[in-house]
Amino acid sequence: MSNENNRKTWKQTWSYREGTIVTAAILLLGFALQAAGGGMVLRVAAFPWNLVAGLVFLAFLIIAFILWQKNPIIKWLGGVKAALPAILGFTFLVLLMGFVKQDVEPKSTLVKLLGLTHLVKTWPFILINLYLMILLGIVTLRRLTPFSLKNAGFFLNHFGLFLVLFSTALGSSDMQRLRMNCYEDQTEWRAVDTSGKTVELPVAIKLLNFNIDEFRPKVTIIDNQSGQIVLNKGKNQFELLDRNSLDLFGYHVEVEQFLESSGKVGDAYFPVNEPGSAPSAKVKVTKDGIEISGWVCSGSYVNQPEALKLNEAHSLVMLPAEPRKFSSELDIQTKSGKQVTKTIEVNRPFKIDGWTIYQLSYNTEMGRWSNLSVLELVRDPWLPVVYFGIFLMMAGAAFLFITGKPKNGGTEHVA
Repeated sequence: MSNENNRKTWKQTWSYREGTIVTAAILLLGFALQAAGGGMVLRVAAFPWNLVAGLVFLAFLIIAFILWQKNPIIKWLGGVKAALPAILGFTFLVLLMGFVKQDVEPKSTLVKLLGLTHLVKTWPFILINLYLMILLGIVTLRRLTPFSLKNAGFFLNHFGLFLVLFSTALGSSDMQRLRMNCYEDQTEWRAVDTSGKTVELPVAIKLLNFNIDEFRPKVTIIDNQSGQIVLNKGKNQFELLDRNSLDLFGYHVEVEQFLESSGKVGDAYFPVNEPGSAPSAKVKVTKDGIEISGWVCSGSYVNQPEALKLNEAHSLVMLPAEPRKFSSELDIQTKSGKQVTKTIEVNRPFKIDGWTIYQLSYNTEMGRWSNLSVLELVRDPWLPVVYFGIFLMMAGAAFLFITGKPKNGGTEHVA
């Protein structure tokens, strides 16, 4: 330890000290370039130029390793003393992404200049990612030459991680995330990207039917003067109308009749099933021996909500019903000649011809009478490579678990 502390930097065998300096220099250079560019959003060239750049990078890495594999710098780059600081630098950027909300408008000039709201598309992220790929590429090639069975687990781990970083870096510009508005009985093949640009797709979608399954609505007590919800011990208090009696802020509420879909005629509500009809309930409210009866209704884009005035201070109101789940029945056609009818819902997407179709939203103002379904279409042609890299990492971990760590095999390379 004393020899390491007394050693001059950049002299003799490089260690963690030089690794930390190199990683810090890369990050500082990245943030300096980002600030000099005014916080610009960087984009990797799309296919085929990203693939050409990737192949050139691989060729350069392989040739450099073959020619200079015995060079002390190359040996150091293939060791843990270079890798660990680089991994910590990469982790630092990942943590920044967790603390700073991404893909939003920056609130300060400094945040904008450093690109903290879109870190994956900035110079520091690209440079540290490139540095990690170089380290992983070198250690993978070292494990490959000469290849032996005892090195298979480490090779699979490192090469798998290399593939994940390589494909995510190059494939970011090829990934498409689009938003499509589909109206019932209309065919749509256009969508918009995150910048609002309209994109014509090789997929045409017709919305056959949109369905919403709702929870029973909630009721609460509001202040007649302010219109605000009355707080119970500093918190909002809501009760779900899923039972015949309930207690709310000192009031006892009995549900005499509940209508899931209703319309008002005179002073009462009756069951109807027409666009804009809303949930309603006839209730009896008791407090301190005083009894009040009447109707409450959540309202809709057609009908006004109705509250039940309990006294001069308070009223009982029904809140709009919340969706339990919503789904879209779609007729999907592609340029390749495929045609399918599929129902999708949240967390149950459908994949076709490289596109994944997600249920995203609907017209919340119209609620369950919405004739609009908002879909998200995602295409990531590099995703199979990412999955293959993850599979290799899992295979490598399984191999190491079964065979055990090879002798003298894990101390000089990336862990």
